Amino acid sequence: MRRRLAALGAVAVLVGLFVSFQQEFAGLIPASWVFVLLIAVAAGVQSVTTALARRRTPLRGAETGDPERRYEAPAPGDDLRETLRFARRSSRRGDRPRKQIRERIASVAVAAVADAEDCSEAAAREKLESGEWTDDPVAAWFLGEEVRLPPAERARLLATAPFSQYEAAFARTVAVVDDLVAHGGGG
Repeated sequence: MRRRLAALGAVAVLVGLFVSFQQEFAGLIPASWVFVLLIAVAAGVQSVTTALARRRTPLRGAETGDPERRYEAPAPGDDLRETLRFARRSSRRGDRPRKQIRERIASVAVAAVADAEDCSEAAAREKLESGEWTDDPVAAWFLGEEVRLPPAERARLLATAPFSQYEAAFARTVAVVDDLVAHGGGG
């Protein structure tokens, strides 16, 4: 029945288009109210059956793929974070990661001392090795090869960081170098 009504509707549309372009054929179609009523009923029945058929149609959701992953560019200090992770663990390879970290901080400290005190990098490196570059005994000990940490300072360091004196000394040294970089050369 649906196909018959669909065919009847298609014929009605085609006849309507034909008559709108060739108006002299409009007189052949009976224009009584009964004919108009029959076409209206056919259109209403077709509309209702189409609406009811659409209600029984199962809905299918579209699956979207995963969006593109954003490229993660390396940030400054990522390799230092990785080296610090290795330095925290004791390994059979010795203190190589810790030595790398000290060398990196020492190179920044040498540049900061040379800038702050207006001296050569060789003179700044000597001050770093002797501990004359700062008043902080822990930072001087952390970067200085000739500097010994006084027992009282060692006890304080042990009390503040019982599990990792290395990380506590590292943090204090970075803070001192950061302060020197920020305030050293300008005033």
